[in-house]
Amino acid sequence: MIVEALILCLGFIVVNFFVGRYIRRRWEITKRKEWLYWPLNRTHALIEAFLMISFLIGAVVLGNRLMGTINWVYYLFFFFVVVSVSRAFMEWKYAKSDNMWISQLTEASIAALLLLSFFFPL
Repeated sequence: MIVEALILCLGFIVVNFFVGRYIRRRWEITKRKEWLYWPLNRTHALIEAFLMISFLIGAVVLGNRLMGTINWVYYLFFFFVVVSVSRAFMEWKYAKSDNMWISQLTEASIAALLLLSFFFPL
């Protein structure tokens, strides 16, 4: 289980690095100046806060009930996919001048594909 989790995380970092560079070049997306991600408006901040609170509650509830049956990394990647898709939607809707939503959607796609690859191996 730990080896699978490490492979999943390492695979995400490597694939996201190379695909992210290609996407930024292809659509001329400027790199963010900030290291942390800041919400675009109050609605976006409330959505992110709701997702974070539901993630923490879910982690506590699932952690106690499914102690040995599901790996926590899968739950973490599922949360990351949901947050990335919500960020991509908000950037598409409110930051029309930027193409940053393409980058966010790509990150979500990579995480989803890597996550699915562990549930449905080839």
